[in-house]
Amino acid sequence: MRRSLAVSAVLLAGLVLGACAAPSAPAEPSATPETAEAAPESSAPTGEDIQEWVANAEWSFAPDGLLEPLTLSFAEGMASDDLMRTYEIGDGVESDANDDGIPDLAIPVSQTDGNGYLELWYVWLGRDVAGASDDAALADQVTYPIARTTRCGDVVHEVTPTDSGFSIDQTLWMPHTDQDRDCSGGGTGDQIRDITVTMIADTAYPIQVAPIEAWGGVCPRSDWLDGIPDNAVDGRAAPPSSAPSVISVGENVALYELPDAPLLTADGARFFGFQPEELMGDSQEEAGATPVRMHCAFAG
Repeated sequence: MRRSLAVSAVLLAGLVLGACAAPSAPAEPSATPETAEAAPESSAPTGEDIQEWVANAEWSFAPDGLLEPLTLSFAEGMASDDLMRTYEIGDGVESDANDDGIPDLAIPVSQTDGNGYLELWYVWLGRDVAGASDDAALADQVTYPIARTTRCGDVVHEVTPTDSGFSIDQTLWMPHTDQDRDCSGGGTGDQIRDITVTMIADTAYPIQVAPIEAWGGVCPRSDWLDGIPDNAVDGRAAPPSSAPSVISVGENVALYELPDAPLLTADGARFFGFQPEELMGDSQEEAGATPVRMHCAFAG
């Protein structure tokens, strides 16, 4: 009897152990992780793309930054015209001047004419080229240059990017104080000005936002020593009548006549220099600290 109980116990233990050792059911296959969607390729060119593209593009080039422009066809950054003047494109500075999220470049282009030298800085606005053909334009040139360097005249020292465009560090040749200076010494009109680019009437215009709001393109100095006081002018920052106002009727300003600028007055706008009231009463010492007190605007 005891033997039977012992055998039964052994058999029961074997069954229990056998049950524990039985193979488990195969695990359900784990779900395949979802493949991450590839980020869409950007449809905007880089600054390097634009620099390479403009080296073989057509450019508009306005002598002195103010006269009727020439059309130049560049190849590998070089061009020439019918008068045997040569042109060369320099390295651009990248920013987003029109706040569309696409890189833009401010690029210098120089003209050499014997001993003559002129360099203009132009903004090229990058395009969204989504769906465009491989040979589509990558950028559009703003017709109006933002700064210039000339022999025995204005000098652009540096152009740097800002949050809304470009900052131009320049020294201007002042007609009344620099006329007897040696060219190698440069002018005395030290100035830093910031510009952005705004679409007005379907055209891109450079607009100055500092040190005061004004025209953002090349602004020549007046040959007049003193401006004419005026408080009846309604001045704006660009030629179109819908451009932002920079002088209001009733505001006291000094007005200056400027050299002919057919690039800017082709549509009949009046191009002039102005000095805001806060700078008109400067002492000689204060005026020396702000040598360039005249800025440019449009009316009419």
